[in-house]
Amino acid sequence: MAETSGRRVPALAGRDEAVLVQGLRHGPRSRGELAELTGWSRNTVAAKLARLIDEGWVHEAPEAQGERGRPTAVYRVNPRAALVLVARFDADGIGCALCTLDGRIAISEERRMPGDLTAEQTVAELDAMLGRMTETSGVPRALVRTIVIAVPGPVSGMTRTVPWSRVGVLPADLGARFGMDVVIENDANLMALGMRKEFDPGDALLFILVQTGIGAGLALPGGLHRGLAGWAGEIGHIPVAAAGETPCICGNRGCVAGIAANPALMRQFARPERPVSSVEQMERLVQEGDTQAIVALREAGRNLGEAMTGVVTGLAPDVIAVGGRIARLGDHVITGIRESLALRMPPALSSQLRFAACDDHYIRLTRGAADLALDVMVGGRAK
Repeated sequence: MAETSGRRVPALAGRDEAVLVQGLRHGPRSRGELAELTGWSRNTVAAKLARLIDEGWVHEAPEAQGERGRPTAVYRVNPRAALVLVARFDADGIGCALCTLDGRIAISEERRMPGDLTAEQTVAELDAMLGRMTETSGVPRALVRTIVIAVPGPVSGMTRTVPWSRVGVLPADLGARFGMDVVIENDANLMALGMRKEFDPGDALLFILVQTGIGAGLALPGGLHRGLAGWAGEIGHIPVAAAGETPCICGNRGCVAGIAANPALMRQFARPERPVSSVEQMERLVQEGDTQAIVALREAGRNLGEAMTGVVTGLAPDVIAVGGRIARLGDHVITGIRESLALRMPPALSSQLRFAACDDHYIRLTRGAADLALDVMVGGRAK
């Protein structure tokens, strides 16, 4: 379990000190760099840093070499200043983790739950899981400052509500229940945030998540792009030629999710004498070099690439990351995406795209959730 101070740090939102914490989020800085960033005098910066250090928000890092060879003190956000509860709601149940502000998981718990639970029953189970994790880890519940709930599908409105049975209450109600800020966010968006931390802060990253459905998150240097009513990234509902009249849960026909999401891939992997009903079976077939399985993955990538063409050409992201269990099945899907984009996009753009496989998307989800929680702690809202 990550060490903490054992005391609750004061709130930051609305205070001048929040500007300094914001300035330290992408790495350590010296007093001089913070003065230049904020326009404050060095004495003012020093006084506010001293207050943040005393409160536990910031700590002084090992000294760096200054411009004239003199050691210069640098400062960084204390990742153990507070904890975040990250809850992942999906069709099978709830997964929870307590993590530090840099996304390091301290303790986690998974619970399988029936899909017909009421919102109140689901919230009660979340409360019980938080209680068990804090008791097991010995962490005071007061150190948990923000809850981030990850859900599949669009999250809409200023109150970040979701049209989904497991979270049929407003965050304001959840905040009153738990005594802290609650943020509900699309799971692919959180993975995009967490993955982008591995690249240059100026990069735009498009994260493609292939699971039961297909979604995407777009993380820009200024934050997430959520679009109208939270519908940005629902690329699984873009029609492609190969899908024909395949029905989709959205009510339309021909959506790419109908032929490239996990359930469709399982059908394509199967043979009359060899049914495939799990991602684990898919993994074994690919590891064994099954030609039918590998061809299906490559073709899924090509169909995804066709669906993504307009998005990628219009937005020109620096990095395209692919996550979900299929990211563990080799580079077949990414190869198919590359081929399809290269056929449909200007070569000057397609040749510069960078691709990455995200083989552990839940770690990225947790990192992204911690980053979003710090947004709320620093600025009072999720960016």
